[in-house]
Amino acid sequence: MSLSKETNDPQFMEQNTVLLLIGKSGCGKSSTGNIMFNSSVFESRISSSSVTRVSQTHTASVNNRSVMVVDTPDFRYSTHADFDSDSELKRALQLCVSGAHVILLFLPLSTFTEQEQEFIHWFEQKFGAEALRFTLVLFTHADKPHMRTLAELIRGNTQLSDFINRCGRRYHEFNIKAPANRRQVTELMEKVERLVSENTHSFYTLEMMEDEEKRRKEEERREKEKKERERQITLERVRRETEIRARREYEEAKQWQEEEKKKEREHQITLERVRRETEIRVRREYEEEQKKERKKLFKQITLKRLCVIAAFSVVSGLVLMSKKDSSLWMFMCGFITGGSAATAGVGCGFLCRLMWKSSFFSSSPHERPSVFRYFLLKTSGVVCGLAVGAAIGQFVGRNLLLVTFINGLAGAAGAWTALQRGW
Repeated sequence: MSLSKETNDPQFMEQNTVLLLIGKSGCGKSSTGNIMFNSSVFESRISSSSVTRVSQTHTASVNNRSVMVVDTPDFRYSTHADFDSDSELKRALQLCVSGAHVILLFLPLSTFTEQEQEFIHWFEQKFGAEALRFTLVLFTHADKPHMRTLAELIRGNTQLSDFINRCGRRYHEFNIKAPANRRQVTELMEKVERLVSENTHSFYTLEMMEDEEKRRKEEERREKEKKERERQITLERVRRETEIRARREYEEAKQWQEEEKKKEREHQITLERVRRETEIRVRREYEEEQKKERKKLFKQITLKRLCVIAAFSVVSGLVLMSKKDSSLWMFMCGFITGGSAATAGVGCGFLCRLMWKSSFFSSSPHERPSVFRYFLLKTSGVVCGLAVGAAIGQFVGRNLLLVTFINGLAGAAGAWTALQRGW
């Protein structure tokens, strides 16, 4: 669809110049139309709300040229509850018939606040960039005193200056408080005719605004889809990063647990090794100590045995020498007899120990005997030693009762010493 309508038809060139008035409430749209027509064709009065509620048109001659003015309500800041801005804006463009040659955009000269900036943004968004080719900015309230000129005021505001530049530096100052000043109307119409000529009598149409609306909706749809794609990409990236971070944390925790288990195993192994080494060392020390004790005990018992054997040998020798004769030979015979009896008693004691340690008398060689068995063992050993010693004394002493008795005691004492080592 074409964005403008152009023709070289002479009859079309003679048609009305259509002016579309756009602005906020109270900016002087209706007053400007009345001043241009030099007649109160549009309702205009001081009010806090929009006086014009619906779009109105009036066609008349202005400076010997037929002009149709479309007066519109405030499309952006209307306070009427039942006001449909989009429908009324389309109706206003439909009233322009073929379209609007010029869009007069009204801005107050005294102030340029955030509301004016928002209104300009709404205008560009609603009408599109193509509408700026047909736009002439009209600054009203020029009756108020200003310290600077209009050009200085425009240069002093960056956003306003940029907007004027986008409109081709087309603007005009209009004093709505001076209706008798026809010069400002003439200058305005000259700028209007110049703009119409520059645009080769083309129009801004309803179709152009609808195309702009479609384009804007398409851009919004694409922007929404783009944001949705970016959101999905962001969510996917966050999900992957979260998954990677969670996996990394899990792996780190798992590795830490494995390291802790490894350290625990190593600690247990170390403790077990230390325990075994300590146990081996203690056992070795104990065995060495036991070995020393056994050696010491063996020496003590051996010394006791030797003492017993020597004592009974001497006693036996002295007794035999006193009973027979006092010769050294008798002493030696008695000495040997006493020693033999004591030695035989020691042998009987060892023999009894071996018998009681055998499997016939004990289920285990390391089993400790009971008190009764221990008493029986010693008694039998002593009796055996006594009998063997007495027999030796009887044989050597030739029926000497004292020698037999002493040798019996020697055998019993030897057996007793043999049984003193225990189990």
